[in-house]
Amino acid sequence: MANQSAIAIVNTELMVKTRVIQEELEARKKIEQAKEVLMHNRKMTGDEAYGWIRKRSMDSRKSIREVAEAVILSNELFQ
Repeated sequence: MANQSAIAIVNTELMVKTRVIQEELEARKKIEQAKEVLMHNRKMTGDEAYGWIRKRSMDSRKSIREVAEAVILSNELFQ
């Protein structure tokens, strides 16, 4: 019984870690997409675009992912 409980706990931990990694990957994809938008539309370098996103994130107290999603959405709306 104890072995089964230990296995269940380990499996749960692995599932949580997998979900966190998936969310981080999704966030990185959104950030890269937003950087591409800024690089194209505002003629920024990759570092400048990331810095712009990061600054907006800090100023607005929103996550970098939320700012990236807003950049992507505004680009879609204006095209």
